[in-house]
Amino acid sequence: MSTPVLYRLLTQAALPLTRLYLRKRARKQPAYLEHWDERYGACTYPAPVRPRLWLHAVSVGETNAARALIDAFFAAYADSEVLLTCMTPTGREAGERIARAYPGRITQCYLPYDTAPLMGKFLDETRPVMGVVMETEVWPNMVSEANARGIPLVLANARESEKSARQAGRFAGVMRPAFAGFAAVLAQSREDAARLTALGARVVHVCGSVKFDVKPDPGQTARAEELKKRIGRPVILLASTREGEEKLFVDVLSRTSEKVAALLVPRHPQRFDEVFETVQATGLPILRRSNNEDFARAAPIDGPVILFGDTMGEMSFYCALADVTIMGGSFGPYGSQNLIEPAAAGSPVLVGPSSFNFAKAVADAVETGAAERVRDARDAWNTAIGWLNDGCLPERRRRALEFAHGYTGSSLRQMRYIGEIWENALRQRSQGDASHD
Repeated sequence: MSTPVLYRLLTQAALPLTRLYLRKRARKQPAYLEHWDERYGACTYPAPVRPRLWLHAVSVGETNAARALIDAFFAAYADSEVLLTCMTPTGREAGERIARAYPGRITQCYLPYDTAPLMGKFLDETRPVMGVVMETEVWPNMVSEANARGIPLVLANARESEKSARQAGRFAGVMRPAFAGFAAVLAQSREDAARLTALGARVVHVCGSVKFDVKPDPGQTARAEELKKRIGRPVILLASTREGEEKLFVDVLSRTSEKVAALLVPRHPQRFDEVFETVQATGLPILRRSNNEDFARAAPIDGPVILFGDTMGEMSFYCALADVTIMGGSFGPYGSQNLIEPAAAGSPVLVGPSSFNFAKAVADAVETGAAERVRDARDAWNTAIGWLNDGCLPERRRRALEFAHGYTGSSLRQMRYIGEIWENALRQRSQGDASHD
C-alpha cells in the first residue's frame, strides 16, 4: 500500500528541519553530529553478505529489548546476519554492545528519515530478506517502500497507548495503510492488540513483551553480591530516573538521617553530568561509578550517601545491589520505566502515580505483592525504609522473583511468527532468483 502523495511531499519538504533538530540535540549530546550521511542517504549503505534480517530499534530501550529477539534469531538461523538500525547515539552504543557478542554477524547504521527517496535507497542497497520494527516505529513511507519491494515487515513487541491511538486516528488516511502494510503485528497485550487492529493492522498476535525476558548477568550479579557485603548498609535503587525526578528524591534525602545508600541511576546518559552536579550542590556525599570510585567507601559515612550509577550496560549490577527499587519515570509524566529487571534480580519495587507505559505489568506486580503503588517521592522513600525494617523483605523478594518469572517467554513466541515469515520470504526470494536464471 502506498502512502498518500501529500504525505510524501510534506515529508520531503520537512527534511531540512531535521538538521536543526539534530543540532539542537547535539548541544547536550555531541554524538548527534556524527554519521549524518546515513541519516540523509549521502552514503553507500552496507550490502549483505548472508541472508539479512533488518531490525530497527529507535533508541537504547528498544535496542536492549531487541537483544532477546536477536539471540533467538541467530540460534534458529546460524547462516544469517542482522542489520541493526536506530535513530539515537545511545541506541547505537547499545547496538555496539550487542554486536560484540556476534563478531561479523551484526552491521549497524542509522535509519534515514522517513521520505520515500531515502527509504527506497536504503532498502535497495541493504537488501534485507525481511524487516522487524520494534514497538511503535510505524513510518508510512518506510512501510510503503518495503511493500513495493516485496520485503515483509513485522511490528514486534508492539504497543499502542490510548493517547497514541487517538493521535494516529486523526491521520487515518496516512496511518491506516501503514498499519495494514505489516505482514504481522506482535502485540504486547490484548489491549494493545485491540487498538492496533482498530488502526488498521490486519494480522495481530498477542505475545507479551520481550522487555520482560530479562536474564540477570551472572558476572555482574556476582560482583554486586561481593560489593554489597563491603558497603555495609542497605541499598535503595532509584532506577532509570527521568528529568525532574532526581531533585524530588535529593530533597527527600537531604532531610533524612538513616544510614542507607541511595543508588541513583538516571535513564539517559546525556544527563549524567547534569544530575551529578545537582546532587553535588546539595552537599550530600556522592560516589561516582564512572570515576572508578569504590562504592564500599560508603561504609563509614554517617547518614545517607548517594551511589551514582553513571555507566552503561551495568543495570544487572545495579539491580543486584538493590534491596528495594523505586521505579524511575513513574514520578513525572513519563509512564514509568520497566520494573521487570529489578524484580528479576529479586528486588521488590515501588511505583509512583504514572505507569501508563507498563500499566498491566504494574497492576499484576501490585496484585502479586511484587510491587506497591505510592503517592510521591516522599511516600516512596518512607515506604522503602519501612520495607527494610519490617522483617518482610525476604517474602517480598520471593514474590518479585516469582512475578518476573511469570512474564518471560515473549521472545520465543514472537520468534515463532518472525521465523515463519523469514522462511517464507527466503523461499520466495529463491524462487524469484531461479526464475531469472
